Amino acid sequence: MKLGITGKAKSGKTTLFNTITGQNSDISLYDSKLEPNLAVVQVPDQRIDFLSNIYKPKKSIYANVEFLDFPPIIENTETREFLSPTSMSLLKNTDALAIILRNFSNSILDETHGKANPLEELKDIMLEFLYSDLVIAEKRLEKIELNFKRGVKCAATIIEEKALKKCLESLHKEIPLRHADLLEDEIKAIKGFMFLSLKPAMVILNSDENNFNKNSDLILQLSNILPTYEFAGKFELELSNLTEDEAIVFMEDVGLTESAVNRIIKNAYDLLGYVSFFTVGDDEVRAWTITKGDNAVTAAGRIHSDLARGFIRAETFTYNDIEKYGNEKSIREKGLFRLEGKNYVVQDGDIIFVRFNV
Repeated sequence: MKLGITGKAKSGKTTLFNTITGQNSDISLYDSKLEPNLAVVQVPDQRIDFLSNIYKPKKSIYANVEFLDFPPIIENTETREFLSPTSMSLLKNTDALAIILRNFSNSILDETHGKANPLEELKDIMLEFLYSDLVIAEKRLEKIELNFKRGVKCAATIIEEKALKKCLESLHKEIPLRHADLLEDEIKAIKGFMFLSLKPAMVILNSDENNFNKNSDLILQLSNILPTYEFAGKFELELSNLTEDEAIVFMEDVGLTESAVNRIIKNAYDLLGYVSFFTVGDDEVRAWTITKGDNAVTAAGRIHSDLARGFIRAETFTYNDIEKYGNEKSIREKGLFRLEGKNYVVQDGDIIFVRFNV
C-alpha cells in the first residue's frame, strides 16, 4: 500500500510522517520542503508474532505500507492553483490519500498563514482535486470525439467516452468522482488517468493537546465530506520517542488507546477495504494483503503467479482456530481444516496452503 500525506503548508504533515515512521524530517515553522519524504513501515500485527512463536520460522515477514509526505499545498495568488504539476503527478501514483488539516493555534503560523480553519482548508483542497480531474477529463474527451469524427472508434473507446461524460457531469457539479454513478467497466476504462477525486481519501484533523477530543461538531462536518480521524500532532510525536510503558501513561491522559501508526494504518486498511491472510511454515511466516472479496486464486497470485495459474485447491484454517487450539494437529482433529476451491472468498486472518500444479 502506498499512502500519500498531503495538506497545506504547516498543517502538520511532516509531524505525522515523523511520528508514524520514526524519521526526523524537518518540521521548521518557516521553511517548506520541495521534495517528498519517503519511508516504508511494517504493519504492526500481533498475529504474526503469535504464529512465529508456534512455527519458529527462519524469518517473519510483516505487510508494509509506503508513506509519502508531499510538499505542501501552497496557493499561487496569480494562477489560484494550490498544487504544483509535480506534486499532482506524484499524488496520482498513491493508492490512497491522507489529507492533513491544521486545527491548532500558533502566533507565527496565525500571522503568516492565517488562523486555523480546517473546514475551509478541506474545501479548497477538494476543489483543486476536482479542477485537476476536470482538465484531464475534458482534454481526453476532446481527443476521443475528434477520433470519432475521423472514423476511429472501438468498443473500448465508446465505454471510455461514456465514462468521461459522466465524470464531467459530476465534476461540473463539484461532486468527487468517487461519488459519481460509474459502472465497473467505466471505472476500469478511466483507471489509467488516476483521477484524484476518484482516489480513496481520508482526513486527519491535526489538533493540539489542549483541544484534542473536543472537536466532535467539527469532525462531524468534515466526515460529511470524507472519513475523518483526529491526531494530536506535536503530542503524539513526543510520545513516539518514549518507551512503551511511558507512552501508555501519557496516552491515557488525553484518551488515546492506540499509537498513531496503528491508528493510521488501520484506518487506511479500512479505507481501501484491505484484509490480511497468512502463509506459515518452517521457512517463513508471512502476512499478505488483498482486497476484501478477493477469491482464493487471487490470493494465490499474490504469493506467486504460478500458484494462481496452476491452482487446484486451498487448504485453509483461521487464525482464531490456531490461537484457540495451539497447533495444526488439534485443528484437523476438530474438523476445522478445510479444502476450498477457486471461488472461495478469503477472509481476514485465514491461513492458507495452496495446492497447485504447473
